Amino acid sequence: DNLNNANVKIVTLAPELPGALQTIKMLKKQGTICSMGHTDATLAQGREGIAQGSKLLTHLFNAMKPFHHREPGLLGLLPSCDEKSLQLALNNNHNHKKNRNDNHSPFFSIIVDGLHSHPTSVKMAFNLNKEKIVLVTDAMSAFGLEAGTHSLGSMSVNIDGNRATISGTDTLAGSVISMDKCVQNLRRFSGCSLYDALAAATLHPAQVLGCEDEIGRLSSGQRADLVLLDDNLNILKTWVGGKLVYEAESRKRKLPN
Repeated sequence: DNLNNANVKIVTLAPELPGALQTIKMLKKQGTICSMGHTDATLAQGREGIAQGSKLLTHLFNAMKPFHHREPGLLGLLPSCDEKSLQLALNNNHNHKKNRNDNHSPFFSIIVDGLHSHPTSVKMAFNLNKEKIVLVTDAMSAFGLEAGTHSLGSMSVNIDGNRATISGTDTLAGSVISMDKCVQNLRRFSGCSLYDALAAATLHPAQVLGCEDEIGRLSSGQRADLVLLDDNLNILKTWVGGKLVYEAESRKRKLPN
């Protein structure tokens, strides 16, 4: 079945598993984005996945082979591909079109909550390829709830501050961070520009989905999904389809005469 017809936009798989490369190729033909993650793949196996059409890494640093100087794993894909790997990718994609944002390396999603990845690791990843960083929250169903024990499917999860763990363990069970906090953290951890921090949460995800002509930036003819932020990147107002759907309480209070 065509997953794209079922509104499945992104599938994450491990490229080293049997049949994975054929699946990546099939998904690309269907218009479904294939991301590589939850994997023990080597750099070579990751490059094979890219050559077959994968364009994204899921939750960089988490649930993947750690970097080693003799075997960098998927982390070695962050810099632009070498010429041999690029030629392999081009040979398998005759319709490849070069554009100014195409540096022949995958986009990579990353959870910038200060827990899933150390701030220094986030800064390193950003500096390696700031044009391909995609912020994700990985927020679980207990996001926004008070501290204590909650359910995540069949699992019991403990929330303590901004940390969510499987009850009785130190294993992270997703996050309880919001996207605006991820943007703030990226700027604080990496020292990046305001533009780069916002692009990681807007333009880059739109480019992953191939929807940058509709969403992801402010431009004539694009969807009027807007967020108004203050100088500290706190949300003041939100519009969806041109309709105001959220206003911070501080904005609702009338200023004194």
